[in-house]
Amino acid sequence: MPTELVRAAVKHKERAPTSPADRRTAYDEVWCVMDVEAPAPHPDLQQALRLAGDRGIKVALSNPCFELWLLLHFQDVTRYRTSAQAQQMLEEHKGCGYRRNRKHLDYPALRSLHTDACDRAAALRAVTERGHRTNPWTDVDQLVQGLMAERRPGG
Repeated sequence: MPTELVRAAVKHKERAPTSPADRRTAYDEVWCVMDVEAPAPHPDLQQALRLAGDRGIKVALSNPCFELWLLLHFQDVTRYRTSAQAQQMLEEHKGCGYRRNRKHLDYPALRSLHTDACDRAAALRAVTERGHRTNPWTDVDQLVQGLMAERRPGG
């Protein structure tokens, strides 16, 4: 459940400054990656998002599911999908190695398509004022772009 995920992230964030496993170092950012799930959204999603906001946890969210973000590497997705439909569509892109039954992905197949996926995700966000309540919708690209910026020399 999303609230359990956020609570775990909050605990991890709070313990990091005193934890030897975290080198006694506070985190600059803590993120939770979640999906809405369609056709039946997680019943505690709004509560989890409020808790995350209140506790300084950032959220990368996809509607209907995380696989939407991956699918955007290959194609535009502009109409409602259930989670199962999005997963099936992704599985049809044989080159990425995705299989619903094992949730595996061949990242090198996506690497060169990252810019396209970011553009498509931004386009989805630009056409709605309802945010994550719109299907399809994702902001996972913002988390990924931040991670990639940190990896770059001098970034």
